[in-house]
Amino acid sequence: MDKEKFVLNLGHLLEKIKIPLSIKNEIELEYALSSHIKKFVQKNLSQSNNLDGILFHHGRNKREKAWWTKSKLLQTVKLFGDNVSDIFITHRKIGAVALEFKYIKLASAGKGLTGHIQRAIGQSLIAKLRHPFVICAVFYNKKQRNLKPGLFIKLKKLLWNKHRIYLIIKGV
Repeated sequence: MDKEKFVLNLGHLLEKIKIPLSIKNEIELEYALSSHIKKFVQKNLSQSNNLDGILFHHGRNKREKAWWTKSKLLQTVKLFGDNVSDIFITHRKIGAVALEFKYIKLASAGKGLTGHIQRAIGQSLIAKLRHPFVICAVFYNKKQRNLKPGLFIKLKKLLWNKHRIYLIIKGV
């Protein structure tokens, strides 16, 4: 599988995953998505259960947390401080993919989502300074009114075509 197809397929997978309503914050979102990402990476890059040195996330056990710490040398972007992705994938077949997740708890429908999207895209652009691909996924908890799907599609295409950032914005 070529690099772009890998990122596009992983992005499509993340768009289809049903996020549990019990999710309360970003780390719980990462944990919910990481098992799906792990299976995808095993199937497409490793063909084994050992993903050490390939897939990095905050981790739930000592070994995973140690790998996460080691990954910072590979993934950190130093600009006016450090930018570290939520999940990071690196492999000779694809280079590197930084995954940036946001879980937004909106106080009321239609309020405040744009600012969070701006922040997530900004972090993704910073990750692009070092890495060839980024997946930027924003999940939110309230139904939105007045969404402009045409503008979202335009933004999604722009980010992919110009920057190789795969954008996901999805309600849970």
